[in-house]
Formats: sequence, structure tokens, C-alpha cells
Amino acid sequence: MRDMRIYKGLILLMLMACPFMGQAQLTMYDFYLDVTAGGGLHAIQYSPEGGDHTPGFGSELKLAYRRPINERWCVSGGLGFSWYNGRSFYEDLRLSRAAVDAQNGEPYEYRVIFTNWKEKQHIANLEIPLMASYHYPINPKWNLSAAAGLKLFFPISNNFKITDGTLQTKGYFEHLTNIEYENLPQHGFFTKDDCEGKATLRKVGAAAAVDLGAYRSFKHSDMSLYMGLYFGYGFTNLAKEHSTLFDGTDYVGVVSSDRIDKAHLISAGIKAGISFGFPRIYPLPEIQHELAMEDENFAFILAGEIEKFEDSEVEDVLRIARELAAAEEARKARELAEVKEVVKWLNKNVKVEFKLGEAVVQMNDEIQSYINDLTHYIKTTPGRNVIIWGHTCNLGTEAKNIELGMQRSEAMRKLLIQAGCPINRVMARSKGSSEPLVPNTCEANRRQNRRIEIVVK
Repeated sequence: MRDMRIYKGLILLMLMACPFMGQAQLTMYDFYLDVTAGGGLHAIQYSPEGGDHTPGFGSELKLAYRRPINERWCVSGGLGFSWYNGRSFYEDLRLSRAAVDAQNGEPYEYRVIFTNWKEKQHIANLEIPLMASYHYPINPKWNLSAAAGLKLFFPISNNFKITDGTLQTKGYFEHLTNIEYENLPQHGFFTKDDCEGKATLRKVGAAAAVDLGAYRSFKHSDMSLYMGLYFGYGFTNLAKEHSTLFDGTDYVGVVSSDRIDKAHLISAGIKAGISFGFPRIYPLPEIQHELAMEDENFAFILAGEIEKFEDSEVEDVLRIARELAAAEEARKARELAEVKEVVKWLNKNVKVEFKLGEAVVQMNDEIQSYINDLTHYIKTTPGRNVIIWGHTCNLGTEAKNIELGMQRSEAMRKLLIQAGCPINRVMARSKGSSEPLVPNTCEANRRQNRRIEIVVK
């Protein structure tokens, strides 16, 4: 019942947290590195014969490599460590077996009595998770994530320790005097109250794993925060051997004894971490729109150089400088005109459209190439700025449409800044539904009007 209450509480917490969780477009990045830490119920689950079991709490630490395969799905692998705990309790356990006295050869009954016996188990694992995850964006900053898969684990530490109680051994000689002998260490009858050692477990195991959470991305950063819940169920039976709990010399621990049939690892908890995105480099599509221009400085005449010329030559030098400056200005004007033509063509042919009521840019290779090339041009051309205009269809009030148009232009502004465009040279504006591309007479037309347009000045 206690375990069930814990599970219900974790599920309730997840449902309460979902409205506040989420991340950005997956395909903006080539891959992610996720570092997470979590804690909660980490139980060594078993049912000891003749005793009670209490699940324990533990923690986990994980480093994962996550790679997008499309707009919604990722696959991931990694390396991690986890710690599991459990406790067993025997109030009054009595074991017995037939034995023969080594001194006189008399048969007797060897008895082992556990009184208020409490054992604590601890297992530390090295883990290799293999997961597939689905991401659902709520807005440009947040997305929900659900992951499922398999994790292999390798126990690297498996200890047990007695924390309370006594173990007493006795000998009952029925054929002699019907007397039970105790506290005779020379005959193997003694009392002890502490034991510790290592359990004998399988060297490798497997578990099903499920993660439910959300990513929150930051402005002008490739880093995101992650928070969520995790669940795991080990379907490998860790109990490798079934020895007698105490054979008269060695206490083997509950998990390694014949008091249990199976031992599994179960986990459920809360975790948080940081995700680092590594931007994707897209190849140029077949339509070439190279925006990088030749960067030559024609204004090479310095005031100090004039003194090297004769008076008769100064006028010629100044004339040449003026001509070169005019040529440079003309070159810059042609360059800007070419860029404007390219941007105008791209606004018409490379569609950046949005779903009704949403402000999430639906990325593809052509749009990403457009972003990369435009960013390169702005970075290498001082004095040029980008204005992004957000547009909507005619559904909803104009106040809402102005706000939604601004959210759409901000979404594209963020993509340009993440690609490296100087933050102070990219501006977001909104025109709401005031400038439709086509009449809002049907859904197909309204879909075209839900867009952004870019202007270079």
C-alpha cells in the first residue's frame, strides 16, 4: 500500500506540472548532450519468506547523447550511475537442520534463531540507457518530452549490513538429554549482533525505462533546463544463488539466500538537469543564394601618406581616393540591392508559415540554409540590419493578431540570433492581419497569410 501511495503521488505531481513544462525545435541542432540527476524510490524489490521487506530510496546521475531523427523524435544513449536500497526484517525467524557432533558423533538439531533482525542492502549500478523520445513543442521556449526504452545495468557495488537484532545458534540433543545447548562457542553455539558483506548478484541486468518531462530553452543560448519524472522496472532477476541464510559460519545476506526467489530493481522519482544543444550545419540546397560578398577595403589612403607625394601629385591622389570611395559606395549599393532581391525572392518562394494560433517555425533545410546565409551576410556587413514582420490571418481580434504576429516574428528573430546574427541588428515587428498576402476567403488562403517576412536595410 505504501508503494502504491508513492506511485500515485508521483503521477499526480507529473499531471500538475505538465502545464508549466516544455523546448525549441529539435532540428535546429545536430545533437544534444543531457546531464541529469534525480532521486526518489529506488527499491530492491523482493518478498522474504518469513519476514518483511521495506523499499528504499536512492538516486541517479546520467550523461546522455541525444540525436534528432526528425521534427519530433530523438534517439539517445549514454552512461549513468544509480543507487538502490532495501531493508528486510525478521522478528522471530527460526531455522534448523540435522547435524552430527564432531567430538562424540552424536546427532543433534542445529538451530539458528534471528530476533528483531534488520538487514539493509545497497546496490550501486553502472547503467547504459538506450531510449527513444518524442517532443511536443508548446511554444518557442517550451516543449514536453516522453521517452521510453531499455537500460542495461552492471552492479559495481552490492553490500549488506545488519543494523539491529541478534543471531543465536543452539544445539538440541534429543537422543541424549533433550537439552538445548547455547553460548558454547567451542561447539559452534554463539550469539552475534552484527554482520556485513557482499551479496552475490548477476553481473548484468536489463530494465524498462520511461521518462516524462519538459525542456525550457533560454534566449540567445544553446542551453535548456530539463525537469521531469522517471520510472524503471528491472525484469532481470538479480538473485543468482540461493544459499542458506546462515550455514553456521557465514551469513550470506537475504538477497543471496534461499529466503527469496526473485529480486528486482524498481525506480520512480523526480529529476532535473541541463541540455546542451550543438547547432546543425545544413548543406546549401540546389538553389544557390550566396550572400557573402568580397570584403575589400578600398579606402586605403591615410592622411599620413599624403606627405610622401609632391604637391603636383596630391590632387591626383585625392581624385583617385574619391573615385575609389565612390566605387566602394556603388559596390555596397549593388550588394544591398542584390541582397534585397534575394530576400524578396525567398519571402515569396521559401515559405515560413504557421499553424492557426501558433508561433512555432516549422523548420526545414531550405529555411535553415536561408537563416545561415542571411546571418553570414549580416555578420560580415557592418551597418546592415534585419527587420522581421509577423503576419496573421483575419481570424480573431486585431489586438490578438498584433500580439500573435509579434510572437511569430520573435520566433524567427530567436533562430537568427541562435545562428549567430548580432542581437542588436535583428528587430521583430508585427502587422497583425493588416497586410494579407491573399484574400482571407478560405482556409488555404488564410494559411498563406499566417507568415513572416524579412526586410534587410
